[in-house]
Amino acid sequence: MKLAVVKIGCIAASPLLDLVFDERAEREDFEIRVYSSGAKMDAGSAATLIETVSTYEPQLVLVISPNAALEGPTNIRTHFMEKKIPVISISDAPSKKAWQY
Repeated sequence: MKLAVVKIGCIAASPLLDLVFDERAEREDFEIRVYSSGAKMDAGSAATLIETVSTYEPQLVLVISPNAALEGPTNIRTHFMEKKIPVISISDAPSKKAWQY
């Protein structure tokens, strides 16, 4: 399994989220790569992440952002969902606008 952890912006839990899957790097059935834009969450930063992550060819994408409703995080989710790659999004309260209930 290839997991891409995409951090666009920063929330406090983000340093732990990639380590929780394989903290001691002992899993042989799981490969994790972490990609980050730093604090930037704009569309340009998202486009760079999409391009870089796509070359990894992940089977699952974990998107971490303090505001998943913004254009950058939305573009990342949309891109990989359109490619039929499952996406998990972790975010803060402003992200309630990103999903319909």
